[in-house]
Amino acid sequence: MKTTTIDLKVKYFGTPVVLISSLNPDGTPNLAPMSSAWWLGDCCMLGLGNSSQTAENIRRTGECVLNLASAELVDVVDRLEG
Repeated sequence: MKTTTIDLKVKYFGTPVVLISSLNPDGTPNLAPMSSAWWLGDCCMLGLGNSSQTAENIRRTGECVLNLASAELVDVVDRLEG
């Protein structure tokens, strides 16, 4: 498998194509759509509400997973927001 490195200064995905998963205090999964996630060099910046369960989970565990949804999943991701 060939690997290609792209060296862009800013990498930004439009709204909303990123699903963020984290673990709730009871160990159950938490999945939420994100309005924005972008990379500045090697650092990922997450745009999410400070008082959300997802933000609380990340502060508590220091971990999350970003899932980049394909174009085929746009309608499903949009339904998660409501």
